Amino acid sequence: MNNHLRRIPLSDTLNLRDLGGYAAANCGATRWNAFFRSACPNSLSSGDGEILRGLCVTDVIDLRGGDNADEVMRGYEVLPFLNVHHIPVGDEAVPKTASEVPSNYLKIAEHCNMPQVFRVLAESRGGVIFHCFAGKDRTGVVAAILLMLADVSDEDIIADYTLTYAYFIKRLREDFLRDDAEPNVFKPLPDHMEGFMRLFREKYCDVRSFLLKQGVTEQQINKILRKFVVFPKG
Repeated sequence: MNNHLRRIPLSDTLNLRDLGGYAAANCGATRWNAFFRSACPNSLSSGDGEILRGLCVTDVIDLRGGDNADEVMRGYEVLPFLNVHHIPVGDEAVPKTASEVPSNYLKIAEHCNMPQVFRVLAESRGGVIFHCFAGKDRTGVVAAILLMLADVSDEDIIADYTLTYAYFIKRLREDFLRDDAEPNVFKPLPDHMEGFMRLFREKYCDVRSFLLKQGVTEQQINKILRKFVVFPKG
């Protein structure tokens, strides 16, 4: 398999995407095969395992709460080489209006378990997949924080966030049918991510300050950056 694919096509898993290939700080770029965002893996085959081995994935972070961990663990039983971490961030409540989404994302970022997520990203031996249900909200927040840490442009961060609409559209359309929330709550709209980043920076200025305040060490932050950002030779 080409190791520089944006979307990784597994047998029954939507929206698994590599965060590599974005322009980063000081003429660098985010590294391929380091960090992957995903929707929840419905099931994983031995063939999927070979793909993940080829991408050097060693760890998976399930960001969902509730009783979802047992369900996901069953999916990984055929892939014993993966270390699976259940680290819930945020609750299962859905904002009622689209205007509430950015502030809800800030609450996710500030969840007490978020430092644990970044410690796994720092200390893993190889690539890390992190996922929630659709790979949009909790996953989108973690991806945005990683990309902001690498000094990726806001335009690319927003574009990365909105890609979920294309890859998860069939399931999202089912959610649109719910009558207890605005349809735009479920769509990965540019305004949602732009609003979150604005609130985040107003409160914390930058990601390094945020992570240090949350209890992630300077050493762990630097480990993440060494894994995630590559610079041109010469």
